[in-house]
Amino acid sequence: MPVFISAVSGKGGAGKTTAVILVAGEYALQGRRVLLIDADGRQNLHEWWKRCEAKDNMPDGIDLVTAARQDTIQQVLDAEASKYDVVIMDSPGQDSVVRDTIIRSSHLILTPIQPNQDEIKAAGEAAQAAAEIADQTGYMIPQANFVTRLTIPARNLEAYRLIRPFVNNLRENGYDSYLLDTELLERNCYRELRSGYGTLQMLELTEPVKKARAEVVSLVGDVERLLTSSLKEVVNG
Repeated sequence: MPVFISAVSGKGGAGKTTAVILVAGEYALQGRRVLLIDADGRQNLHEWWKRCEAKDNMPDGIDLVTAARQDTIQQVLDAEASKYDVVIMDSPGQDSVVRDTIIRSSHLILTPIQPNQDEIKAAGEAAQAAAEIADQTGYMIPQANFVTRLTIPARNLEAYRLIRPFVNNLRENGYDSYLLDTELLERNCYRELRSGYGTLQMLELTEPVKKARAEVVSLVGDVERLLTSSLKEVVNG
């Protein structure tokens, strides 16, 4: 059975699509078969894929389908997902019907947070959506929040200092929300990927790329530990 991960945030430009590309590339490097589902009406993931095709930078071990409607997503999940080890879904920001379908199909949701109030609010809304679906289905869907596009000056911002207590407060109020230890810094190589250069793991190993690779390895490690813990809880009931 594949692992299902969704990237969820109602804030445009949060870093959702970039996170999907980074995590997918790392899983593919591990030899896992990865299916990406672009369910966001903005189709940023699909645009990245087309640019990769145009530049002959197609990543090995990764396939992509676009499915922006609830019925189409369900068809893809029913017909295609079992062929893969990992399914990563880029959810829409505003379409709650499609978003909820994706969350309901997920073992874990990923929510990027940049250090500003709007991003923090969006993380809370994603946690609320996951909690409502958990109430309907009877099982928890952990939310893995992580700080992204972080600059050194941003560490001094009040909004940055609020992120951890905000997520802790979610947990204290019964939400299955976590803040991952790994933080992704603002890096040129992350931005350049969106121009059609494939995955991070395909870039030449310059010093900046090595640092970025280390961040992504750490991020996926955090995700895997949370997934393992949550799946054990499901099995043990």
